Amino acid sequence: MQNRGITLDESILEAIRETRRSLGQARHLPGFLYTAPEIFDYEVETIFMKEWLCVGRVEEFENEGDYRAMRIAGEPLLVCRDARGALNAFHNVCRHRGVEVATGEGTCKSFRCPYHSWVYDLEGKLLGAPHSKQVEGFDFASCALPRVNLDTWGGYIFEFAAFLQPENTRTSDKYVFDVPCNWKFIPENLMDMYHVGVIHNESFGGHFPVNDFRFNLQKNGYNAAYESFTMAPNGVTLFDTMPWLKGKVTDKFACTTWIRPTMNIFGRHDLIQPWVALPIDHATTQIIIYTQLPDAYFDEPAFEEKNQIYADFIRLVANEDRAMLESLQNGVGSRAFRPGPTVKLERAIHHLLNYYLDKLLSEDDEARARRRQEGDEALRESASRSREPRDGGYTALVSAAE
Repeated sequence: MQNRGITLDESILEAIRETRRSLGQARHLPGFLYTAPEIFDYEVETIFMKEWLCVGRVEEFENEGDYRAMRIAGEPLLVCRDARGALNAFHNVCRHRGVEVATGEGTCKSFRCPYHSWVYDLEGKLLGAPHSKQVEGFDFASCALPRVNLDTWGGYIFEFAAFLQPENTRTSDKYVFDVPCNWKFIPENLMDMYHVGVIHNESFGGHFPVNDFRFNLQKNGYNAAYESFTMAPNGVTLFDTMPWLKGKVTDKFACTTWIRPTMNIFGRHDLIQPWVALPIDHATTQIIIYTQLPDAYFDEPAFEEKNQIYADFIRLVANEDRAMLESLQNGVGSRAFRPGPTVKLERAIHHLLNYYLDKLLSEDDEARARRRQEGDEALRESASRSREPRDGGYTALVSAAE
């Protein structure tokens, strides 16, 4: 059967129909959707070429000529700051033979293709092309690097402010690593409250409200406010509450927001930690974890020592997940794998999977409305059992911004 340009056999479609059911009746996605290269190729066209993707922080490109080359979903991209102070994004392909004109990251005055020495300025304009005079009617203006849409929000750079005010923070640490798994497993894992008390029990899961987690499902994502200690050993905070949150939240404030398709932002009273997943291919994903702190913290005594403790801790947490993510990828590729049922602790995952199916196949408004109704009922039930966390208005603000 063909859906939106992709052909799936009836057994896969039947498994997908099970994922579309209500949470208590649904099952996870079939393994084929995580392991098939042709599915990934289709995702590139239906998701990654149409959604906004986070590719960095503005302070990583502070000066004229700062640049970074990257590959996302197989597409070579280039971000830089030009002489006017503007951020630009291009397809990193020379207009002659398609060779990448920049690699890695650094600072430069121009980009020179390593193959035939075509030179481009920081606005993507072609400045020089050896032997181009031999080409009749050669037009430099038509040979600029192809542009990619770029915008910023809260200090994040999207190829495509808020309660936590990320625009008033700076990156204190950046952890980048590759994981041999499909990109969908990253946001799924970051929403998975089921595993927190198991894999992360010795790091932060021991003081995490696993059994009474409140999922606030939105049309375009999900968010949650809850009580937890900060992301440091034994939950001991080393920094003061962020200035704009003082008086609004306690030192147990915690929140999370999923920005589709591949960004999860975690907040505590003293920091912000976004996780960004960038797909490399169908079975490899790059993860970038930022730790962001208010500007004033950087001038505090012993800042470097405190910051290193936070940096070491987030690496510990991330590495607790790495082996499981690889195992997930291997497991769904087994001929013996059959998708298991979704449980209440996987409410956000169930919502994400159905967003994904909306993009891959066709939107199911009825299923979305049912999920949100069930989610609202679960929130009311949770509120009847225990008090709501003091969130300083975070939940109301995020809901109003939908």
